[in-house]
Amino acid sequence: MLVPQKKRLIIAGGVLGGLFVLYGGAAYWAGLKAEDTLAEQHRMLAEFPLFKVKSHSYERGWFSSTETTELTFNRRLSGPYEAMLPDNLRPLLGSTIRFTHHVKHGPLPGIGSFDFRPARALVSTEFAMSDATRKTLSRFFGDKEPITVTNRLGFGGGGLLEVNIPSFDYDEALSGVKVKWKGFDLKVDYASGYKEYKTEALSPGFLLEASTKGSLAFDGVKYLSDVRPGSSGIKLGTSELTVGNVQLNWKESVPYNLKLNELVYVLTRIRVGEFINPSGEFRPSNVGLKDLRYQMVTSEQDEFVNTRGKFDFASFNLNDKHYGPMKLDVSANHLHGPTLLKLDQEIGKIPFEGVDPTILRQRYVNAIKTYGVPLLENNPRLVVNEFSLRMPSGEARLKGNLTLTGFQKTDLQNPLTFLKRFEAEASVNLPRQTLEDLVVAQARNLFTVDASAEDQPNLKEVDDLARSLLDSQLAQWTEQGYLKQQNGQISTDLEYKHGMMTINHKKVDLPWEESDAPDATPASTSSGS
Repeated sequence: MLVPQKKRLIIAGGVLGGLFVLYGGAAYWAGLKAEDTLAEQHRMLAEFPLFKVKSHSYERGWFSSTETTELTFNRRLSGPYEAMLPDNLRPLLGSTIRFTHHVKHGPLPGIGSFDFRPARALVSTEFAMSDATRKTLSRFFGDKEPITVTNRLGFGGGGLLEVNIPSFDYDEALSGVKVKWKGFDLKVDYASGYKEYKTEALSPGFLLEASTKGSLAFDGVKYLSDVRPGSSGIKLGTSELTVGNVQLNWKESVPYNLKLNELVYVLTRIRVGEFINPSGEFRPSNVGLKDLRYQMVTSEQDEFVNTRGKFDFASFNLNDKHYGPMKLDVSANHLHGPTLLKLDQEIGKIPFEGVDPTILRQRYVNAIKTYGVPLLENNPRLVVNEFSLRMPSGEARLKGNLTLTGFQKTDLQNPLTFLKRFEAEASVNLPRQTLEDLVVAQARNLFTVDASAEDQPNLKEVDDLARSLLDSQLAQWTEQGYLKQQNGQISTDLEYKHGMMTINHKKVDLPWEESDAPDATPASTSSGS
């Protein structure tokens, strides 16, 4: 029986209408879920200390939504470094970064551009810039967008974030500045909740030439990571950074005052207080670094975390001195996972902006004392699997381990009992010239405290005195069998166990031990050899 044409059209229309209703419902549901995912992303962004959120809004529609955010740089963090930037880039730090997420809802969010891959949403980011900012960036990027960000949100709550900064060539004839940027690509494949993710970042190269100041170049920068949560909540997985080549040729002295504690927190989320904040000046230098590689692997066994880090480079040239190859391989094993997580949470709660360094340091110490004891109670072990560095004067090598065994909380009340819980072994081999250079440098620092004083010590006399004392001391220790000297190298073995120490297999009396043989330990002074 034939169905009349009119009836067929009614059925087809009904089917199309039903499909549209189903698609509309699916799109609305996908929009709700996409909003949840983007809200979590915004929360993570708001916690990043490099920026401060000036405003944020989300307007959800049926098939598409719009999220708008305004950020400003945290000038308390960027302030110490702004003087090092070119004059035409410095105003950018005072501007507002305004970007809009254009969210197309699933289940086929890219259908308008003939992309039929299913997803919760497809998010493209548009950056709004002032005329001044746009004009500054156009000097480098021309008509190209300075940054492109797309985020495909999957149905499972995860997604794929892609960031691209295009390449450019910049040549300023008047100042003699040339910049060649080969671009940057970032991919982050993340799971629901952002607890598990894979990252791949690539920067092929960069070149800066300033006719009066020098040049800086690097190439082959690549970062890979694969991170997942462990049963204790600690992040496990691998991360690896490789750099093919870095070259710096600088003609002028550049003063610096670096707030490294704040920079470390920005990059790693680790708060280290006011412990490392160097100041001084970079002197004219010619520096080259080749084949740098860093790798970190973190694993879990039951509730304990093991981590191993490797760092090496093929060569490092500083002016006329050549170093390398260098290899460093260290492990931290049997770390109590729940304690690490608790420490991270409690230290992360401590505010550091505007806090007096003394007070901040004490808060860190209190947090470690309160929450870190189980780390010590579970026999942690630090191992230097390998360290070797070729230097102009020879090669330095080190192997060793440090273990804390049988620790109890009451041991903290008795320093001697606490020290006896440690066991350590080390094998050391280093060039004699390197040790001499360190001693001479330390002597200079000791005798030239005030560089502005009118009467300055004779540095040659200081150097000669330091060398003489070192020669005398090394000769005595070698004669007593605590050291070996051969072909310009110094070597020894150390062992500490059950509160007793041996150096090169000869027992050494420690300060708390009674000694019947005064000459059994390495002397601190000597009359010469």
